[in-house]
This record gives sequence, C-alpha cells and structure tokens, in this order.
Amino acid sequence: MSVIQSVDRALSVLCQFNNQTRYLGITELSQLLDLPKSTVHGLVKTLEGRGFLTQNQENGKYQLGVKVYELGMVYSNAVELQSAAKNAANRLASRYEEAVHLAIYVGGMAVYIMKTEFKGKLVAFPKVGTSIPAYATAVGKVLLATLPDSDIKNYREKLIPFTSNTITNRESLRAELAKVREQGFAVDNEETLKGIACVGAPVFDRQERVVAALSISGPVEKILGESHPQLVKDVILAAREISRNLGCSV
Repeated sequence: MSVIQSVDRALSVLCQFNNQTRYLGITELSQLLDLPKSTVHGLVKTLEGRGFLTQNQENGKYQLGVKVYELGMVYSNAVELQSAAKNAANRLASRYEEAVHLAIYVGGMAVYIMKTEFKGKLVAFPKVGTSIPAYATAVGKVLLATLPDSDIKNYREKLIPFTSNTITNRESLRAELAKVREQGFAVDNEETLKGIACVGAPVFDRQERVVAALSISGPVEKILGESHPQLVKDVILAAREISRNLGCSV
C-alpha cells in the first residue's frame, strides 16, 4: 500500500505528543522527526489551521488542539454505543432475520459504527466504517432531523441520486425531515440501493440528545410489506432500550 508522504509526516507530528510531552516547538519537532524546520513549520501550521494543534500563548510552543479531542470523543462514544446496543440489536436482527445497523452523524454523513447480521445471512453493504450521505438513508434522515432548521437549510451535501427514489430536492428533504420529527422514525424506500428498504429510529443519551440512529434493512417487500407497522414499533422499542442503557429516561 502506497504512503502519502505529507499525510504520513503530519500524522507523525501528532504522534510526538503524549501525557509526558504536552508542548513541543518547531525546533524540537524538527529534531524528533529529522526534518527541516521549514517542512515542520508548514506541517504544524496546516494542522493548526484545521484545529489539530494550537499554539500555547505562554511558551510559544504547540499542543494538541480541540479537533483531536473531538475525534477522541467520537471514538469513545462509538465504543459506548456499541456496548449499549449489542443485545437489542441482536434480538431485532434475530426476530426479522435481517441486518441491523447503528450509525452516527459526522460532517453530513451517516457513519455506520455497528452491524448485526442474522446468523447465516451475510449482508455485504454497508460495512462498519462506511459513510453514506445522510439524506439517502433512514439512519441519516433520523440524525438530520435533529439539526436546527438553519443547519438543514445550509446543508452542504449535494443531493446526488443513488437511485430513482433518492431525494434530490432540498424542499422535499426538509418536508421529509419534518415528517421524521413528527412520527419519530424514518424510512429509506430504495433510496440508497434498489430493492432494499430500511426503517430507522433515534437513540438518545442521558441528556436526551440524539446521538445515534438504529435501523433494520432488508428486501423492500419485507420491510415495507404487511409486517411494516409492527417492524416500526420494534425498531423504536429497540432504540429506546439502547437509549435507556445510555442513561436516558425514555
């Protein structure tokens, strides 16, 4: 696998910081990395501009920035969510013999952090770690629906169609999200993949904030067929169980 040198060097800068070494200057980093000061200065300023490093005003040296903390919290929350969701997701997957997913919202995307499959029935897509534009998925719609209207109005993602059913009009998206808020769940009706439908519901933390979304996906005739009303109830109940495991009183 090829290594992009500039990315590798930038990550090497970040890796020089630890509990014992909180502050480092350009000269120190240059010596540690065996790189010219000019190169290190460019790397540091780029990282500073993106919030991964910040300059300490007292000593002029650099320390890890808030973006590192934010990413750490995303990882930490994902681990907690996976633990809280495991049992409820397993039961839901077993009851309907379909795949169950847990996703979080990151930069306009629904990022899948957990996948539970019915034993013997493997689903190739989406894999854990996959990011899909939020407007095209049930979990994504659930997560988008929690954002303020101003954020939705300024939603930067281009509404590119994945199928003929994908929402590609911003007014239609806003109407869809209003519907999600009102009914408490979202539906993906073959909007990401033809033949596949999903139902998603919100997961709340102890402060009653939506921190994730749970969904079940499968053949459209099964997910949106006769069992759809009961399936919706079961997805919502499973999401509430996960919320309670996170300390929410719902």
